[in-house]
Amino acid sequence: MKLYHFPSPNPQKVTFALKELGLDCELIPVDLAKGEQRQPAFLAVNPAGRVPVLIDDGTTLSESHAILAYFGETTGRLWPVSAAGRAQALQWLFFLSQHIMPAAGEVALRIRARVTGVAMDEAVVARGEAALKTVLPIIENRLQHNQWMLGDDFSLVDCAYCPIFNVIERAGFSLAGFSKVGAYLETSRARPAWQETPRLPGL
Repeated sequence: MKLYHFPSPNPQKVTFALKELGLDCELIPVDLAKGEQRQPAFLAVNPAGRVPVLIDDGTTLSESHAILAYFGETTGRLWPVSAAGRAQALQWLFFLSQHIMPAAGEVALRIRARVTGVAMDEAVVARGEAALKTVLPIIENRLQHNQWMLGDDFSLVDCAYCPIFNVIERAGFSLAGFSKVGAYLETSRARPAWQETPRLPGL
């Protein structure tokens, strides 16, 4: 397997999963800061110009959540065995994409401003924070009854949530009002696989 990678949250979902599963995979760095994702060589791999991209035995996948589902289906590990369970896993991955990640991206502009020196739009960041405050109660309630997103056992869905919660917390979003989410994040970050996951400085 080969993974085109940059140590930002979406590729981290995949590298976190690789570490948890103990899978061998060659990491091919794509430096987003240098614009390598817009070079013809990479666009030939993913015309959308985004990482991560996984290539495995002739299969090319370019969306982090699709890659996680692929790992679950091909390894049979950290993934539900029933059709209903797999549908629930996909439900929470879709929820993350639709309801959390857009707002998280706006809050994470603080980090981009800190790293690049590019001025951020305070109104956009404030909009992201407001959106997170409306949606995180759903996750807080979920974690009132479950240690992990799918229940008692860690899964590939948690590999998706940890990097996103990590980046919003590192960007200064307070989880003080979401004690279960905060505890979930700390437990996730304590896992050896996360400790071994490549990260940008400060993340």
